[in-house]
Amino acid sequence: MTTLNYDYFNQFKEQSLALKLLRSPHFALLTSFFYRAFIQSNQRSVPFQQLVALLDQHLFEIAELEGDALYPKSAKAYLDDWVNSRGGYLRKYLPQHSDEPECDLLPDVEKALRYLEDMQGRQFVGTESQLKLLLEMINNLVEGSSVDQRSRLLALQQRKAELEQQIIAVELGQDAGFSDTQIRERLFLLADVSRQLLGDFRQVEANFRSLDKQTRKTISLSGGHKGDVLDQVFSHQDVIEASDEGQSFSSFFELLMTPQLRDGMRNNLQALLTQEQAKDLLQRDTLLSHLYKYLLEAGSKVNQTRQHITDQLRRYIQEQSQDNKRILELIREFEATAHQYQTRVADDKTKAGSTPFSSIPGWQADIEPIFSRQLFQPSQSESFTTVEAMAEGTAQVDLTALFALSHIDELQLERNIQSCLQQSTGQVTLADVVTQYPLNYGLEELVTYLKIACEGQQNASIDEQQLQRISWLAESDSPAEPGSDKPQPPLWRQVQLPTVTFLRSKNQ
Repeated sequence: MTTLNYDYFNQFKEQSLALKLLRSPHFALLTSFFYRAFIQSNQRSVPFQQLVALLDQHLFEIAELEGDALYPKSAKAYLDDWVNSRGGYLRKYLPQHSDEPECDLLPDVEKALRYLEDMQGRQFVGTESQLKLLLEMINNLVEGSSVDQRSRLLALQQRKAELEQQIIAVELGQDAGFSDTQIRERLFLLADVSRQLLGDFRQVEANFRSLDKQTRKTISLSGGHKGDVLDQVFSHQDVIEASDEGQSFSSFFELLMTPQLRDGMRNNLQALLTQEQAKDLLQRDTLLSHLYKYLLEAGSKVNQTRQHITDQLRRYIQEQSQDNKRILELIREFEATAHQYQTRVADDKTKAGSTPFSSIPGWQADIEPIFSRQLFQPSQSESFTTVEAMAEGTAQVDLTALFALSHIDELQLERNIQSCLQQSTGQVTLADVVTQYPLNYGLEELVTYLKIACEGQQNASIDEQQLQRISWLAESDSPAEPGSDKPQPPLWRQVQLPTVTFLRSKNQ
């Protein structure tokens, strides 16, 4: 943990993006717009053109109260400043399979907005539920970290006795449940924990992107052989997968995709929010009404960022061809120079414009006199004979196998997936799709479904730990018995593969 001393706070004052937002002369415009566009509506990312329209409406509302002179620039000009300026507040990027850029808040900006939200105070601060949650976490940590089997058995038996006493109290009608105050207290605590979890995803995604940037910087600065570079890249990938943050997120995403958890979470939230005590909370905050949807969107986005390093490595390997090797060497040298320049500017603590990026030690012009060139020589035309070759005969070729090749309509398979997603709750497995739309071309059609899932044409999750079986009816290859009119029994084929789950994107 960083020591919070004078030097740290002195550097933090100059480098913190959150403090830059709080000290900005456009503080009221920035915070009010970011809170409305991202925090209040629980949006992970917003298309750039939609964000321009939202800011234009926001500026119009401010101009009606304060006048046009307060913010004279256009909405797009303000957004370009907030994105392109060094230490900007937004991250603009181009998502996969889309030609429209999107914008997302940086983690430090969200932390500043949450801080301002907490500064307003809370209508109801519950302490009982937080203390019980704290005690439960301590007990679970002690039980889970203990290696003494006897103490763990005693703790489980004590918990079992408490559950039996609660069962007896319910059967006798002596358990009145939570009071209205306790229900409201736990509802507010549930909303706070959910909002904090969704906010942490931006920080997790930023950490993954930072590791991705460091990996690509390693590729650019490395002057060794390709094997040495790949060893460094693989070590970075192992760090991400084996880190505490990476393992925690993998467990979270695996748990989130469990059908039992999804159905149970939705049913419990629906039953909870229909109670009278929850109506006051729902009028001011709709987070709990769409909690699973927000968690799924945030988790899917972070999961795509985590897989980005592997895509960068694959692209690096594919670029190592002899045809463009010299071009790639020049690009790597330019990237290395850019990284060294960035490090030099940061160490010298000077502005980028005052430090030269590159310089040429000397130059001279190469003079080529016009009379040193060769004279023009017209090209000679080639002559060809027009004698027709006499065919000795027509070749007998059996083209039945060529015309029997089946054509898999990939667009039709994507429409099948979309149809199943519309009928489901947002996700559907490959086995469910095959059940509703049986395979007509057998294994070839099944492989095409896997191609759609792997190449990213459709949002999909592949769980290699859990297997699924897919069966289809195939044509019988065995000939019928001579003199027998009995039809051949149906031939079923079956394949076992990792569970493939298609997900509905937020634009659908």
